[in-house]
Amino acid sequence: MIRPGRFITSVVFVAAILIFYGCSKPPMVPENSRSLSPCGSLPNCVNSQSGRGLQSSKPIKANPEQWIMLKAWISRQEDWQILIEDQSFIQAVVSTPLMKFKDDVQLLYQAETDLIHVRSSSRLGLSDLGANANRVEKLRSLVISDYYQ
Repeated sequence: MIRPGRFITSVVFVAAILIFYGCSKPPMVPENSRSLSPCGSLPNCVNSQSGRGLQSSKPIKANPEQWIMLKAWISRQEDWQILIEDQSFIQAVVSTPLMKFKDDVQLLYQAETDLIHVRSSSRLGLSDLGANANRVEKLRSLVISDYYQ
């Protein structure tokens, strides 16, 4: 016979695993070169193309030279691992400094508008405590200042 306390603990444990598993998948690679994967329903993602409310972010204004410099900066960062890179798209995984959580970042450069669309999302947790929005703002400040050291 299963004790009620043990049963509830088991159900909570299984539910937590399912929630974290569902949150831990990286975003899909865009099917075309015009749009990023949308954020899910959790407040642990920002997206300059499809985000609403707390998930919204403005795209980063950048010319082709700034885009190339930003890609070079990303490639030099020890906590960034580039998974996909082509002329107008980067998908990377960023490890957070303290707990080494994995966050996913997608950057899509649209040369015709001189905009970099950004999607940054945490794989784990219901909230990111502003980490993804801060990451986007750091990228924006790098482009604005042209400081890529």
